[in-house]
Amino acid sequence: MAFKRIRSIIFIFSLIILQSFLHAQTAGLNMIFAAPQNEFKTNVKNLGVGVGMEGLLFFGNSSVPFGVGLNIGFINYGNEDFNAPLSTTLPGITVNVTRSNNIANFHILFRMTTNSTVVKPYLDLLFGGNYLFTESKVTSEKDGSEFASSKNISDYAWSYGFGGGLLIKIYEPNPAEMPDMGELFLDFKVRYLKGTEAEYLTEGSIIGNPNGSVTLLTSKSKTDLLQIQVGVTAQFNSLAF
Repeated sequence: MAFKRIRSIIFIFSLIILQSFLHAQTAGLNMIFAAPQNEFKTNVKNLGVGVGMEGLLFFGNSSVPFGVGLNIGFINYGNEDFNAPLSTTLPGITVNVTRSNNIANFHILFRMTTNSTVVKPYLDLLFGGNYLFTESKVTSEKDGSEFASSKNISDYAWSYGFGGGLLIKIYEPNPAEMPDMGELFLDFKVRYLKGTEAEYLTEGSIIGNPNGSVTLLTSKSKTDLLQIQVGVTAQFNSLAF
């Protein structure tokens, strides 16, 4: 019961943050490189790659502005592509099978930064979760069209962490031409995210049996990640406080 109440509170707060995200004062798009850490690294050897978006509202005009917003992302940490018989009863017909191991994450984001005009360092705190899932898709060898897919496994893990970054201004528009648009920044950041325990699959962990069934060789561990992100952030003047 306590877990359900906590989940409900987080859900309601997340809706409020989502509203802020849709009316963000700053918005960014980033490329994510995610390195598994600790127990997670033991099972997942390769680097995850994905994309992320975030939006924040900033409050106050002090020398250390404080922002709150939303960060969402998608990371792929492994793929498999192979040919397989369509059916044991239909010899000679093969299809392409694509399998992907993924993480979708959602974090409430708190940021402290500065009023610097050219280079803006910042510190972040994040609270949210990771949704880990593996999907398999079947496509035709002839034209590549997809005709079947399945979610092999999925699980959820709470996630929290911290990070820091640097915004470097690369563009400043003419206020007379674009009064609502502010500066455009290159965004470089590093984040360390602690993830609670989850069950997931890795490359080669789905085994096909002679009778057509499959065996899932699942892994279970905490899901810590070290993320390096590179992207672009835009500032919008019309919503400044």
